[in-house]
Amino acid sequence: KIENLASAEGKPVWQQRKKAGEFFDEIAADYDIAYVQFFDKTLNWFWKKIFEGIDVDTAGLATVREWARKGPLIFIPSHKSHIDYLILNHVLYNNHMHIPRIAAGKNLAFWPMGHIFRKSGAFFIRRSFKQPRLYLEVFNRYIKALVEEGHPIEFFIEGGRSRNGKLVLPKTGFLSILLKAHQEGFCKDLIFVPSSIVYDRVIEEKSLLKEIGGGPKEKESLKQVFRARRFLKRSHGKVYLRFGDPFSLNDYLSHLQPSSHQLQRKLAFHLIQAINQVTLVTPLSLVATGILTKHHRGFLCTELVETVDTLLRFLKKHECPIASSLIDPSKAVQETLSLLMDWKIMDVLEGAEGEEEPFYYVEEDKKIELEYYKNNIIHFFIPHAFVATSLLTGKEEIKGPESIVSDCAFLKDVFGSEFVFDEEEVLRTKVSLAIDYFLDTGLLSRSRTQGEGYKITKLGFDKLPIWAALAKTFLESYWIAVRSITQQKDKKAKKEELLKHMSYLGRRYHKLGIVDHIGSLSRLNFINATGYIEKEFLKPQTGSAREERLNRERLSRFGQRLYELSHYGQ
Repeated sequence: KIENLASAEGKPVWQQRKKAGEFFDEIAADYDIAYVQFFDKTLNWFWKKIFEGIDVDTAGLATVREWARKGPLIFIPSHKSHIDYLILNHVLYNNHMHIPRIAAGKNLAFWPMGHIFRKSGAFFIRRSFKQPRLYLEVFNRYIKALVEEGHPIEFFIEGGRSRNGKLVLPKTGFLSILLKAHQEGFCKDLIFVPSSIVYDRVIEEKSLLKEIGGGPKEKESLKQVFRARRFLKRSHGKVYLRFGDPFSLNDYLSHLQPSSHQLQRKLAFHLIQAINQVTLVTPLSLVATGILTKHHRGFLCTELVETVDTLLRFLKKHECPIASSLIDPSKAVQETLSLLMDWKIMDVLEGAEGEEEPFYYVEEDKKIELEYYKNNIIHFFIPHAFVATSLLTGKEEIKGPESIVSDCAFLKDVFGSEFVFDEEEVLRTKVSLAIDYFLDTGLLSRSRTQGEGYKITKLGFDKLPIWAALAKTFLESYWIAVRSITQQKDKKAKKEELLKHMSYLGRRYHKLGIVDHIGSLSRLNFINATGYIEKEFLKPQTGSAREERLNRERLSRFGQRLYELSHYGQ
């Protein structure tokens, strides 16, 4: 490769070889067990200082250990914190398993942490694969060498940390390199291990919330490490590590059609869904969901317990993984409220002594913190949220199944950049299952006069908005984005200026009560909304004035439909 590149670029071979060596030194791990042993002792002290413990799925870990006999393990954890890989490696090391080689962003190669990480098994990868060809050749060959020698590997398929709590859509660049290594015979098989790491409270919470609000991403540095000392004075609850079912790449490929294409994308989405399936529902995520969907104005503890119980019954019915602390929902809610009070996220109005239970509320600027934890588990509810939104929208008393399927198809298309959908599932079947659940729980009744139509019961009008509110946050974001774009006089406004205008408009609408959820002002939502709108409505084919006018009219109709779906009952 070096000789070919030297010939193609007209450069001496020695020069290209030297450059390849520099790239290798930039990339490669330099594993040293002494560093790992020292790091482990340090981490034992660190975890005790900031966390109440690491809750590990021991049965899942035992299964992973058995699968390690069958091929190189490829760990694919969710990515919510810079300490994700420290948590996973700490658990593996303490359970006598091989430490994986970890794909770390080059932004973490700063001194001295970069040196320590490299000695602990991290190798560094540039953010973009649009690099010099020689760099890519060296990087690809390094990965092939790792799998050829049987090293376990760990990488984050989301690319970067989730800024809003839900999984980011997968990136396929690194996955494609692994698939090519397998295809070229550098290994007989690869064993994928999807994993979920959930925190009662992430240590980077403040910086993440700042980024959601539009602040710049802070560059990693030694200064950040020293500043992190303040975390040692605070409890961040527990960390929960869960493993999905490991699976063989050979087995996965054997179930695909011979002509199957887009393998990377299919596998990437399969892995993300597998991570979602084992994401643990914690008391904080469930309480945050209850507050933001039903009680965002304030609540009594008994009211919140009732909502949490409604959500919990749904999760149990669908066999979602639930923290053991939720065995007693009432106790879990009370303990979580105490935590939120300690963290200054929640406040309380005390009634006259002996007369009334306390009234809890969350100030608007604090709700964005709850949004993050609500989004940890939002994927469990989204199909039902779409159906609930459709049922509540419109003036008709009876809603037909075709209308519901049409609304859900629209929502699924619009939010393709927000949520991971199973492309193989039949939408009509998914809608039917959600309707059956709402019928079984008494939120809907079948129409006796209009064939297959459905009517919302009195209980349904009280409970269905809980599900619909989960979709409403994103509907409001996209509606704000449409309003902002249609108000722009400068059609070639820079993206940053457009996002600032969306943020201003969103805050204004929120103050006026036109939008309900503070989470709808998320910069991340606006970025995704802008991408969808540009792709669907603003990319001219011919550039003619007529086409531009038609696109604007389509965008206006799109905005109207978003408004109707997000302002049900008005």
